[in-house]
Amino acid sequence: MNRYDEKVYRVPRRKDGPSLAEQKSQLVRLKQDLEQFKARQAGAAVVTSLQSRIRDLEASISRAEGARMLDRQARQSATDGDGGDAATTAGGYRATSSRFPPRGRPGRDY
Repeated sequence: MNRYDEKVYRVPRRKDGPSLAEQKSQLVRLKQDLEQFKARQAGAAVVTSLQSRIRDLEASISRAEGARMLDRQARQSATDGDGGDAATTAGGYRATSSRFPPRGRPGRDY
């Protein structure tokens, strides 16, 4: 990435990289920029560098979504495999009564 790209498209310097939401918003921004450059008939070097960044970002997003889906499936199979929670109802939803206080005015006993 050249210095111009570093200044225009800021990439956070975290160890785990940008979050999935940040990557998606950056992808949208890059696609809008690409459309504007094409409409202005910018140089081929600018367009090709943007297209390569878009491809890299799309691949990164698809990998992150795949890993997220696998993690979600692993957690779901872990809860299904242990015989189910006592808080799980027949519809697959968890009971929230133990996690939230009762409704009403604070300090009032029901």
